[in-house]
Amino acid sequence: MLAVLARLGFGLTLLAIFLASIAPGWLTPRLLHSHYLEHFAAFYVAACAGLAAMPRTHIRRIALGYLLFGLILAVTQYARGASLEVAIRNWVADAGGVVAALSPVVVERFRRLFAPRPS
Repeated sequence: MLAVLARLGFGLTLLAIFLASIAPGWLTPRLLHSHYLEHFAAFYVAACAGLAAMPRTHIRRIALGYLLFGLILAVTQYARGASLEVAIRNWVADAGGVVAALSPVVVERFRRLFAPRPS
């Protein structure tokens, strides 16, 4: 049951990000004071949902998938008329959210390498 809910949350976060990126600006609600914080938060939540939905998938693959998804959205925004600087900043904010979400998992795995072995 939890696995189903995790996968549902994963799908809903991706759908919400996609719809927010193609919707006109007046249609999307402003949740935070900064546009880039919204990008960061959206990808942070999505990456957390991805970790929960795909526990056996290698973390690099999850990270690359989200970074590629953010890059595709940034290129789409640029193609629709956004400036290159804005598209790059959006992608950097997206990448920051992914890195922030996945970092604790990477650090914990790194720490396990040096954990004392039971004797």
